[in-house]
Amino acid sequence: MALDVALRAIVTICILVFSAKILGEVFSWRKIPSVLGELTAGVILGPFALGSLLVVNGTPLIEMNEIVLAFGEIGGILILFVAGLEMTFRDFRKVGTAGFVIGTTGVVVPFIMGYALGMLFGLSTIASMVIGAALVATSISITALVLQELNQHRKIESRMMISAAVIDDVLGLAILGVIVSFISTSTPITVLNTLMVIATSLAIWFALTVFSSFVLPKLINFTSKGKYEGTVEAAATASCFGASALAAALGLSPIVGAFAAGMAVASSNVIEKIRDYTKKISVVFSPVFFALAGAHFDIRAFFTTDWSFYVLFITLTLVAVLSKMIGCGLPAAYFLKSRQKGNKVAYGMISRGEVGLIVAGVAISAGAISQSVYAAILGMIMITTLLAPLLLRRSCEREWPEEDQLPPDVDSNAPDYIPTYPLEFHE
Repeated sequence: MALDVALRAIVTICILVFSAKILGEVFSWRKIPSVLGELTAGVILGPFALGSLLVVNGTPLIEMNEIVLAFGEIGGILILFVAGLEMTFRDFRKVGTAGFVIGTTGVVVPFIMGYALGMLFGLSTIASMVIGAALVATSISITALVLQELNQHRKIESRMMISAAVIDDVLGLAILGVIVSFISTSTPITVLNTLMVIATSLAIWFALTVFSSFVLPKLINFTSKGKYEGTVEAAATASCFGASALAAALGLSPIVGAFAAGMAVASSNVIEKIRDYTKKISVVFSPVFFALAGAHFDIRAFFTTDWSFYVLFITLTLVAVLSKMIGCGLPAAYFLKSRQKGNKVAYGMISRGEVGLIVAGVAISAGAISQSVYAAILGMIMITTLLAPLLLRRSCEREWPEEDQLPPDVDSNAPDYIPTYPLEFHE
């Protein structure tokens, strides 16, 4: 029986990885983020679509058993570890006042608006928090590539955009940890408990990050002196999963530990070697995560006579855009002394992506949200991910001024390009 379950998992993972990468490549070829292709592959092959028709001897060919789900969880951990590899703890401290303010308001405003929207539609407190959390983090990778393509990546507003996205992601992950804590425990949700969990999560994350930043680079540098092939890679893998396990033991989501480990390992002397290694293993695990996120989606939720679903979906998408225009655009306009440049920053922050998918995936798996809410969140993520590059490109092409000088309140050492997630984008 155990062997039978393992064989089904092997077949399922084989099909999901191959189909997700192929469809991701097709989407990239059409100038659409590849992650949406991987998500779509899961929707098509999931148990609510073609997956229910692929049957051999009365047994589903694609089965979401515990082994496949474990692969998906590993994929989520690796995604955040790779994200951390693109930013050292030193980079995080250099985002500057403007980046910190924009990133913080870009988290607070969308979360409050999303939570209020959920409560307005009569959803539970935890479901409303899930909606707020799904609106928080920006998927900046596609935006950064558009800026590079248009040769705009060194402008003031572009630097500000990337720096704010760093704060966005860190706070977004902290909120995700809070959501996971409430879903996985019976802790009553009150204002005091929420504030306590947020404060505790941030404190633990910060302590874990600082500790990892001191210990892990030394470990990686020490192993890099060895003569045997794969020692550094093994140390990096142990750092990733060790920090994930430690975070889980401390009551946080494992992905928070993975992100902290990535930031720490990014300071090592062999970071390029580790990036190359993690990129290769992510080819197997990451598509499974996104395909599983799509597989949980019941496409029938989009074809319903319940008009309230469409109202929720449309309103959620509008709130997703408006919340970033307010939370990021207004403070950016203040720091840049230009409404047009402030809007450009907001356009770049509209895109939601992997953190939103992770939030929704965790919530639907735990039964914290309904299929209709899950469908609305996925639809919002897809639309904003497609809309943001279009708005940003149009904004950049309208104005081609000379390279601006950095104002005194913007840190010139802020990183030029910190992709938050390993999205692929091919010409």
